[in-house]
Amino acid sequence: MEISAGKDVLARSLDEWRLADRSFDEAEAERARAEAMIRQLRAREIAERASWAERAIPFILRAKALEFGSWSAEEAVERLRCVDFASRHAFVLHHLGVFPDASLGAVLSLIGRPQPGDGSGWFVDEGAVAAVAVRLARAGQQDAALDAIRALSARRGEALRSCSPYLSAAEIARALSEFEAWIPGAKPVVALLAWCDLLPLVPARDRERARGEIVRLRAALEAGGAEEGSPGGLWARKRAAHAFVSAGMLETSEAECQGLEDVDDLLSVACEHPGESRARLARLALERARTSRYLPAALADVVAVCPALADEAIACARGEGDPIVGADALLRVAEHLGEPRVSALFHEAFRRIEPLGDAASDALEWVADWAVDHAPSLTEGERAALGGRMAQAAIAAEERGTTPPVEAVESRLGWLLFGPKHAAAIATDRGFGTLLDFAEHHAAGDELALVMEFARTLQGERRARLARALLRSGGVLYDSPGFAELFSPEEQREHLRAELARYERPVSVEILYTLERAAQLADGAPRGVLLSFYLDEVRARAGRVRLRGIFTAATLAEGDPRAALIEETLAAVEGGDDLDEEDRVEAIAAVLPLVPAERAVPLAGRVLDAVAEGQIGRTQAGDRLMAIPDPVWAMLPASRWEPGLRWALEEGAEFFEWTSWMQKTLPREVRAMLEAQVEAAPSSRAGDPAECPSDAPADGGGGGGELSPDERLRGWARVAVSLSEAERAASASEIEAAVRAVLAQPDAKDGVLCDTMASLPDAALRAIWSARARADAWRRTIDVSDPALFAYLPSEHYLHAEAVLQLILRLGGASALCDFGRMLVGLRHESAA
Repeated sequence: MEISAGKDVLARSLDEWRLADRSFDEAEAERARAEAMIRQLRAREIAERASWAERAIPFILRAKALEFGSWSAEEAVERLRCVDFASRHAFVLHHLGVFPDASLGAVLSLIGRPQPGDGSGWFVDEGAVAAVAVRLARAGQQDAALDAIRALSARRGEALRSCSPYLSAAEIARALSEFEAWIPGAKPVVALLAWCDLLPLVPARDRERARGEIVRLRAALEAGGAEEGSPGGLWARKRAAHAFVSAGMLETSEAECQGLEDVDDLLSVACEHPGESRARLARLALERARTSRYLPAALADVVAVCPALADEAIACARGEGDPIVGADALLRVAEHLGEPRVSALFHEAFRRIEPLGDAASDALEWVADWAVDHAPSLTEGERAALGGRMAQAAIAAEERGTTPPVEAVESRLGWLLFGPKHAAAIATDRGFGTLLDFAEHHAAGDELALVMEFARTLQGERRARLARALLRSGGVLYDSPGFAELFSPEEQREHLRAELARYERPVSVEILYTLERAAQLADGAPRGVLLSFYLDEVRARAGRVRLRGIFTAATLAEGDPRAALIEETLAAVEGGDDLDEEDRVEAIAAVLPLVPAERAVPLAGRVLDAVAEGQIGRTQAGDRLMAIPDPVWAMLPASRWEPGLRWALEEGAEFFEWTSWMQKTLPREVRAMLEAQVEAAPSSRAGDPAECPSDAPADGGGGGGELSPDERLRGWARVAVSLSEAERAASASEIEAAVRAVLAQPDAKDGVLCDTMASLPDAALRAIWSARARADAWRRTIDVSDPALFAYLPSEHYLHAEAVLQLILRLGGASALCDFGRMLVGLRHESAA
């Protein structure tokens, strides 16, 4: 199967996947089952990688590709099927305008129903569907628009109202009739929203009945909010007030506002009222503002809506007991007035603050800033008190306001390329040549955007040369405001083709961890095969990753391969220039248990020296010392081990695995030092068996009553290891039933399955694989904490790799693990080709 990010990869991989699902269900022999499992996993890998690669394409690039014809509308829709539904909905909502009218039906189908991989979390984004409905109505596709509206709930009324300019009176009447038949089955909150949105469309003869419905629903929501102790009904009253004013029912709207307490809510409705009703609502808001926690802003907002209330707002500010709050209120109100009142209010505000001295230093600073922005006439005393701060602000404001944008761009580029003393050199021929080289070979990010901004200020040949240099740069140009202005349509299309080509390959997937865990689970010849895959990947890397991979392989290998890997590890420790001492000591500690004691002594000395010198983090020091074999401790003199052990105990004692240390066979002097530390700090003995809770009961911890399937499985996992083969076989059907019960739960979390995998019988494992590995159960994973068994992220491969690998091993055998590793490596090579 071709591995690319083409528009049909997902569909092909899903077809292959479903065929493999059937093969797994029909397989009876282990080998046939293993082959089907690998086919399922290969198809999953291709689907996941294509999905993640497609998701990496920026929204703006998608929109440009469609706008400039790099993609057809059909291809754009098919590509959106590959991304997660949240991204799909967001793109349609924000970039619907780039789709031609003829493709709107396909777009509606795309967002109106779940696509493969969306999972049970999928939902209809009513905002996106409503936007498509409006486009359909505007394009003359009224029947399709009305069908889209019928699928909505909370946005149904809003969508119909937005479409109404493009619908005939008969179509609106029919839609309203359908609405009245639908409304009794809607939730109260949805019904209220719909009635409020549709009220302006309701015929005059039915307005009173509609008003009654809105008032009834609003009252019910208010009553429900009061019972729950939440202000849930207040938004309903505000929404109703807006609806009534939009329908010309001013008195009814004004009556609803009497129950509003929030100043912003009242003023938002008042802004829609004309004349006297606006003034009455603004006065009501002023009364509410007197007790507001945000008095200055509230008073200013009232005056902005109704300037006639300025005197009353000023009087309210003067009555404020806190002089700083009162001054703030006076200045905010003054912003909505003209001279001479601005200066008079400024003097009054200043007189409130000045006597406070140092306690009002912050207030004086924002008063000075206000004076610079609004330029009131100042007295000599005010000018002296605020002079320093005002002078600084005035200079900054002048610089911001007087420097022409073109000169600013030219100056910034000149400073960037030639320094402040020679910034003007950018205007010379030699300077422009330097700029061309910079644009083509060095500019990126903000600097590239700065060059494009400068290019827009040029004319003639210089502009054309700089534009060509930008195209050759390989930088991202399409999201700049000057993209369409600087380049011809053909140049724009060519640039977009080059940018899209960057995303044609699937994402790079890290498979090292998965291969490592597979090798750990296997043994004998299969482990050797998996280690060869693992080492091929490791040796293609550098630095810390390569070193860790080699010593990890050494711990897993046997015989001559292990000896060779130990030598390779130690050679890398000495020869790796891109490693720090902590990396080197980690590698040495890993191979210490694998070498003879005579050779381990000098290596252990290096570990001890690094710890004693503080080159190892205190959280790791105990682990590095623990790796030193017991016989080596006995061969080391106290002068070699005491400094390092003492440092580790003093700096990181809380990170010691005390139980493990106490079980080691150590020299008497080493044990004495450890025991003294334990006695001095007993709270740090995190691993002391005496402090560990006793084993939970075999019933999973239930205190009586029937256990849930999750509890039953966890209880089984705790006791299964101590049961005989016959006892485990006798309980197999019961455990399989518990597993199937977990699988049948809606939105089931797979954590319990992953945690108990090792103890489950084969029949239960087949049930898990059949339910979770099939194509119809696939869901795209975008959250690193996703608990699904097959949760997948490119950076980590399967999040629950060990559980997946256990399934492969138990159901398909060690050869299936090898086939899985071979498949992963093969896909990587195909992607890189």
